[in-house]
Formats: sequence, C-alpha cells, structure tokens
Amino acid sequence: MGTAKGIAELKVGGSYFGGWTSLSVTRSIEQIAGTFNLDMTERWPGSAELHKILPGQACQLYLDGQVVIDGYNDDVEPEYDRASHAVRVTGRDKTGDLVDCSAIHKSGQWHNVKLDVIARDLIKPFGIGLKVETDVGKAFPSWNIEEGESVFECLSRAARMRAVMLVSDAEGNLVIARAGSVQVEDALVEGKNILSASAKFSWKDRHSSYLIKGQNKGGDDWEGAAVAHPSASIADEVVSRYRPLVVVAEDHGSSGTLRDRAEWERNVRAGRASRATITVQGWTRVNGELWQPNTLVHVTSPMLMVDAPLLIAGCTYRLDERGTVTQIAVARREAFELFAGIKGSKLGKKLFDKEQKERKPKGSDWSML
Repeated sequence: MGTAKGIAELKVGGSYFGGWTSLSVTRSIEQIAGTFNLDMTERWPGSAELHKILPGQACQLYLDGQVVIDGYNDDVEPEYDRASHAVRVTGRDKTGDLVDCSAIHKSGQWHNVKLDVIARDLIKPFGIGLKVETDVGKAFPSWNIEEGESVFECLSRAARMRAVMLVSDAEGNLVIARAGSVQVEDALVEGKNILSASAKFSWKDRHSSYLIKGQNKGGDDWEGAAVAHPSASIADEVVSRYRPLVVVAEDHGSSGTLRDRAEWERNVRAGRASRATITVQGWTRVNGELWQPNTLVHVTSPMLMVDAPLLIAGCTYRLDERGTVTQIAVARREAFELFAGIKGSKLGKKLFDKEQKERKPKGSDWSML
C-alpha cells in the first residue's frame, strides 16, 4: 500500500488495486453509511486482475494511506471496446447493511434497557462494532421492533427519543454521538486555502415566533369548558416580518420544558437555514490527517458572511483529471442539536448549560442573517 499524496487504493481479498482515474467518497453525519464510487478508464498495472473485484466482497478503501471506508463492494460495472476498458466499483461501509436489512432479535422486544444495549443486540449478527461517544439517556421501559422495519429504522426511532445521532466511522463501526464540539487546529480562510465555496441562506423555514402547545392529559371538564393547554413561546429576532408558527409538542410538558422545546425549534431552524460547501486542495489537513465530519472548523470568508467556528456536517473526497480535493459541508452546530427524550431532564440541562457557555456573542456567526 502506498503512502504518496493523492493515492487511492482499494483492498479486496488481500490485494490492493490502485490507479483509479476518478473517485468520490462521502462521509457525513446526515447519512449513516459512508459511500464510495471508483472509476478506471485506462490500462494500468494489474488490470488483468480486475476480475478479482466482485460485488459483495469485503473491502477497505485507503486515501493517502488512511482508511476511509471499511465495508463491502455493492456494484461492479466493467465495460470495454476495441480501444479501452473501464470499470466502476461502488460500495458502502459496513453500516450499509443496517439500512438494507430487517431488524430481527429473539422476540423483538426489550424491557428496561438502554439504547446501546438494543443497538448491540441488533448489529451483532452483522459483525459491526458499536462506539458510544455520549450519554445515551435513561433506559426504555419497553421497546419493540415494528413489523418489517430495518435495523436502522428501529434504532433511529430510539435514537430520536434519546436525542442522539447514529453515524459510522472509517472502520465501519456504528457510532452513537451528538454534534461535535472538538475544533481542529486548521482554519478555512478565503484567499488562502479555500479554492471555491458556495452557500445558501434561507428564510423559508424560519419564523418570527414559535408557539409550542403541550398536549393535555385530560379532556373537557363537567361543564364542557376546555381545559387550558400549557404553552410557551419564543421569538426569532432576526426574522423581521410576521411569520408565526404553532407546534403541538410530542408529549405533555410544563411551561419550562415547552420553552426549551420552543428554543430548540428556533435554534435548529436558524442553524439549518445557513449552509455552505467549501472546497480545499487535497484530502488531508496540515497534520496529514483526513478532514473528518462532526468536527468544528473556524471559517473566515467575507463572501460567505462568516467568521466563526462551524460544524463539518460532511466530507466528500474527490479525484479527477484536475487532482484531489475535499468538499466540506459546514453549518452551525445548532442545526444538529437534538431534543426529544432529554427535554427537562438533568442531561438536557447539562447539555444546554454547556452550549450556553460555548455560544459566541450575537453577530459572530450566521445567526444574524
């Protein structure tokens, strides 16, 4: 296996296949499985061995000597004519099986267990490891597999209730995490290491005020008068015109927890309203490590109207005739803060207090757009 820059190698059955003329590899906190597409369109040393690359085989993909995908080939597409031959190989990391396959475990029911226990039980037959990088919250009194759902569907339902994300790492492990808080030393700076960038700023899903109404446990009283529903509201001061939104909470709640729910609704919508994709040369940072999703990076770009740490939501590593680049998708960290299942809890308060301490003053990020 080579270690030179700009080298991509696919390891299959103990053999390394290099010389790919184009590739696209994506890892993101918005998809559970990393994906890759590799293309070869000319003769290269070892091309006679192409028949050894088959669909369903275990594989590891290395970029600059570092593993970025550990999983399986999904599709192999060879073609040729009198002048040339070509082959395309596509695949995903191991967690792709959790998306494709049904959830099966004994009776399909658990009692008084936490999310990580359910996850380990469901992924064990697939030979997938589990990494727990955050508090998974309290145990579920009861949890059932719904008829016909996939492993990922079953676990994602549970993850939403505990305000965590399900992602994968370069080794194909399932990772239970929350939005990252570790900032890399590198910075992305307009006029220096940013080759190109694009952004989208939108008010389409933002509102001037958010009114959260709690569900009432009871019904009307004996005189027929409606029992008052608890509620809480909060404003988005950036949205200057009248754009109210009423949301019925997922469950019962006090005014305090409903206010937390309202603040979450405002912050997440504001966070998702501003996104950017930044292209840099190469696949690695200054220290030689690959750019990684779910880390913070400071972005300075007058054109993008930002000078603040942003969360790397995803990385797409590319190779073509122009060389190697990484497309880095960034957003405000608030866009990936989850809520359900921890509101009003000690864990929820701990995470909220931590976020308040880390939050920058108004105007230092995209919140004021």
